[in-house]
Amino acid sequence: MSCCKRIFLLFALIFAVLSLSAAGLPAAFTKAGNPSLYKELHSLAKENLKRLRNGQGKAYRRLLNRYPDVVMAYLLAYESDANLQCAAPADVESNYRQIVKLLAEQGCEHSPEFFLSYVADQTVSDERIEAYRAALLDDGLRQIMRDSADELELYRKVSQWCVSKLKFQQTSGRDQTPLDITRKSIVGRCEEMQILFVAAARTVGLPSRPASTPWWAHMDNNHAWAEVWLDNAWHYTGDMDAAYYPDQTWFSGMIDKTVLILADGSLPSEQDEVLSRGRYDCVINSVRNYAGERARTIRIRTLDERGNPLGKVPVRVMVYNWYSLRVLAEFATAEDGSFTLSTGRGGFYLCASLDGRQALVPVPSTEQNELDVDLILNEGPLPPQDMFLEYPSNPFTWKQAPPEWDLGVKEAKALWDGQDSSFTERGAACADTLQGKVLSACRGNHAAWEGFLEMQPQPGPDFLNHLLEGDPKFLWQANAAQFAALYQNFQRFDAGQLNPEEQSSLLSPSVFYEELPRPFGKPDSPSLYPASFIKAGNNDLERLHNAMRWLKKKHRIDPAKALRGLLPLEEASRSKYLSNYQYCILAVSLARANGIPAQFTRIPDLIYVLVNDQWRYYNLRLCEFEDGGKKDSASSFTLRVRTLDEQGAPLDIDPQNLSLARWQNGLLYPLNHKFTATGGGTATANLPRGEYYLQAGYRVSDARTAYQLQHLTVENELSLDLMLREFPRKWEELPEDSELLPLLAEAGDCDCLLIGNFDRENSLRLAEKLNAEGVEFLWLGYEEAAAAPANYRVSPGWQALVAADQINSVRSLTLLRKDGVWQYHQGIWEKLPR
Repeated sequence: MSCCKRIFLLFALIFAVLSLSAAGLPAAFTKAGNPSLYKELHSLAKENLKRLRNGQGKAYRRLLNRYPDVVMAYLLAYESDANLQCAAPADVESNYRQIVKLLAEQGCEHSPEFFLSYVADQTVSDERIEAYRAALLDDGLRQIMRDSADELELYRKVSQWCVSKLKFQQTSGRDQTPLDITRKSIVGRCEEMQILFVAAARTVGLPSRPASTPWWAHMDNNHAWAEVWLDNAWHYTGDMDAAYYPDQTWFSGMIDKTVLILADGSLPSEQDEVLSRGRYDCVINSVRNYAGERARTIRIRTLDERGNPLGKVPVRVMVYNWYSLRVLAEFATAEDGSFTLSTGRGGFYLCASLDGRQALVPVPSTEQNELDVDLILNEGPLPPQDMFLEYPSNPFTWKQAPPEWDLGVKEAKALWDGQDSSFTERGAACADTLQGKVLSACRGNHAAWEGFLEMQPQPGPDFLNHLLEGDPKFLWQANAAQFAALYQNFQRFDAGQLNPEEQSSLLSPSVFYEELPRPFGKPDSPSLYPASFIKAGNNDLERLHNAMRWLKKKHRIDPAKALRGLLPLEEASRSKYLSNYQYCILAVSLARANGIPAQFTRIPDLIYVLVNDQWRYYNLRLCEFEDGGKKDSASSFTLRVRTLDEQGAPLDIDPQNLSLARWQNGLLYPLNHKFTATGGGTATANLPRGEYYLQAGYRVSDARTAYQLQHLTVENELSLDLMLREFPRKWEELPEDSELLPLLAEAGDCDCLLIGNFDRENSLRLAEKLNAEGVEFLWLGYEEAAAAPANYRVSPGWQALVAADQINSVRSLTLLRKDGVWQYHQGIWEKLPR
């Protein structure tokens, strides 16, 4: 072949590669067809790659040059640089190819911005990037696309596919990826149900986005689910097995109790109510997609003490959850101090702060559709609060799905059961041994555990029990080297002698929600930490100070230069510049590497460490303890709180209903200082000298929450009284005409009934709470289950009620017999009646 021909063929090949992405792409997604959008995204992508290390930036720039179109530019512009640093560029390219193929086959009826935000976006929450699109298509979604006549049928088939791939199980906060779920665990919490559905929907071309209430207002905990675009509007879906009709799930009758429902996007439309924007995403207030005409309009003004407008003031929406006010969302007012917000009917607080001035104002539940709220910022402590917050319910009619849908759900659950059985059967031959139990607990990740056993054939029983009692997600996600690194760390600290909290705070390989770290050291002797982390010292206190001073010299807190997002340990340890929370996460790992149990806190600059059998806050900027500098112990004072009822009689309550918080940077940060009940309605806490906020809260019912707040200055011993109005001493008694009466005959001698199917999220949450309380209970559901708990029974009476009204299939109730009288609570309760 002549030299000229070789050159010609080389140029032809290069042209073919460069043209690959444009082949079949609608014009709006090409450089030539949409030059302004391409230029904007390409510029953002190049900027996003500047901080990447170890050749990652170069690899992604090759992708950007190889595929000069809107899709690739978007994928590299709107994925966090931290996520890209940790990802394999080949996985991004794989997802890109599937998106291009989807566009070539289906075209696009949406704007490019809408398609990119809700179909092309390749991550849903904090999960790592992986090449899931091709894998999910091969795992059944391609056939579903072929068999679906329209978008509604496609949505329903994807929902049932998700039922066959995942069952709810409460787990830790580190996210699984779609393939972690479908291949390794087939279980997950609500956010992982969200991740799987959104990933699957986007893979088949259904626009979808994550939605959530970060904190419920009327009960403790939170929830995450998915929204899907059908018939030119956003609709919500929760339980996949009850997804035949969109906008119908277990919380549909609680929409009016909510304050905000938040969705995530990247390139919002003008119709979206955007609360805040970050570099990669924006927070969209989606509450009107749920509440419709029942939503309220709140007009907010931020003012100084004289009534003059204050512009650009950070404002936070807060609700009571888990014993403290928690932030739902934040935004900044306009130059004139104004902001308009849509909310549900539930009560909440608005908090504003600027330059040492602050305001905290309750916003009550009202029938009014419009409400004006002024936030007047003053110096000094937050004003005391003593409020009842109301949470009305809303009418909702449950629509019965056709029998063929229920049959399809049953078949999907049978597929899940089969996969689950294959996991448990793998360890059946040695099920009575600890190793066999760990093998079964690893589920689809058994090969990694078996690989570890080849390196370490006989790990001790203490280590095996630690794995079984710890985070199950580690068993599903770890590779053999990570198992080995954890084992090495367990042996190094003789961790079998520690209590469970100390074990978790010393041995957990991840700190917050970041990915598991890749081990350091040689392949045959992996370590959780680099050798440089280990510091000298005669005791824990010296090692802690030496380690934190070393950290301060080696790393700098500079968000403007840091990678943006969660970083696993191996990336954080190699980064000179870190954000504040990245630095704090790294500091916790450093403390643990030196044998000091440590925990991450959300309070800026502080971590929580156990030194000399005492838990204390450690200030990373000052390299000393918050409560005593560099001293090995801290002096403290006793705070005594006596709780009383309306008649002034002592009221014994769970001390968790009392909590302490720190006010900093416009936020209330709950502290780990716990109260202890001492009898006679009194609870005490030992506190270092300082400024605190005492919070007292409780649920009078699921429609009414009580909240109190007061500022305290602790300089010596302090005693105070709190009157807790309407404090609940019992639940509602079961009415004489209740439809649940026939079920009581099934209780026998058992004094506690949990009613709700074995695989319902709320039923599982309630079972966990009852087990934690040490309560023996009988669990009544309407479906058989091979893997159900031993105390689970199929109730003919509950089956009849479900058959009569399908809304019963998603209900969860707790019945408690006290002195021969049955009390009941529907939904998630805060505390059992005393």
